[in-house]
Amino acid sequence: MMRWLLFSLLWGLSVATSAAGLTDLLDLPAEPDERSLRSLLLDVTAAGDRLVAVGEYGTVLYSDDGGKGWRQAHVPVQVTLTSVHFPTPEKGWAVGHDAVILHSADGGETWSRQLDGRDTGDKLLASAEAWNTELESASADGMDPDELMVLQDAAMMAMDEALREQEIGPNRPFLDVWFADEQHGFAVGAFNYFFVTRDGGVTWEDGSSRLPNPEFLHLYSISPVADNTLLVVGEFGLVMRSRDAGVSWELLDLGYEGSLFSVNGDNGSAWIAGLRGNVFFSPDAGDSWQHVKPQTEASLLGSVITGDRRARFVGLGGTLMTVDLSGDPAIGLGKGSPLTLAALIENNDNDMVLVGEAGITRLDDSGDRASAHYLGGGQ
Repeated sequence: MMRWLLFSLLWGLSVATSAAGLTDLLDLPAEPDERSLRSLLLDVTAAGDRLVAVGEYGTVLYSDDGGKGWRQAHVPVQVTLTSVHFPTPEKGWAVGHDAVILHSADGGETWSRQLDGRDTGDKLLASAEAWNTELESASADGMDPDELMVLQDAAMMAMDEALREQEIGPNRPFLDVWFADEQHGFAVGAFNYFFVTRDGGVTWEDGSSRLPNPEFLHLYSISPVADNTLLVVGEFGLVMRSRDAGVSWELLDLGYEGSLFSVNGDNGSAWIAGLRGNVFFSPDAGDSWQHVKPQTEASLLGSVITGDRRARFVGLGGTLMTVDLSGDPAIGLGKGSPLTLAALIENNDNDMVLVGEAGITRLDDSGDRASAHYLGGGQ
């Protein structure tokens, strides 16, 4: 319970009081509301030249002018959406509470449901049963007894979690989503949620048995860092790397045990951020790491890479931090908003678009606050 409460507080998400209430939100379409521009938003991404943001009550907003004007999309659910990603300008995916996965084929204007927590229990159970059967064969083949015991304990825990999810229904959120292309994608979340698709979301399958995460720690973020190389980060300093596009995973040791909420990578470099302003940088896809000395006690929740060895971070209390390791280390610290910020993106004019508890915040290239306005529901 304490893990869940801490997780909820850090992300500013509400814990519902009943499974029935959560299920109702899966059946209610999001309502157009001009207040959505100032409501809780948890992620923003690019769909070509378009920006797309997601948040509470199934809100999806999109902008075609760099974040000045925003329209609200047609969305079939009212659950909180936590993450969004577009591998192409047209096709994108959003994930959120109650294990919902949504898909858009028109740049974020309309969305359809691909998965939710009413389906995940059966998928988790099938995966856990297959894993236990596989381990029985491994035992007969003479696997190391100590290693086998750890895996068997994890497989039994997976079975228990699957049966629990079947019994109580939707209860866990997805927290991040990433697609390599229109077909291959990953959704990660609370208590080792790790779902994979190879057909554009027509089918989603549990892939958690591949992960070296026997304690079922929360998975907060996933990102590519180089060709076929992915990183996943989570609570208690969890960092996992795949060098084969997500087929197999290994643990990495940062020498840090605090939770890590954000990972971002590009061309072999990687940035990780988490509790109490801790930031880590790798120039070599995770082989080595540099710990950037914290300049703030605020936890950092989102990041964007702005250049070679340069990145910006946002977090609790409206924190906006810039880190430049291209020469002598330089760190700039300020406030992007009076309230917690969850994610940010740089538009084509080098303006920053930030999202969080106060909704949309737009900063021009000089750092001054710029206007953003609501244009109505999608057309």
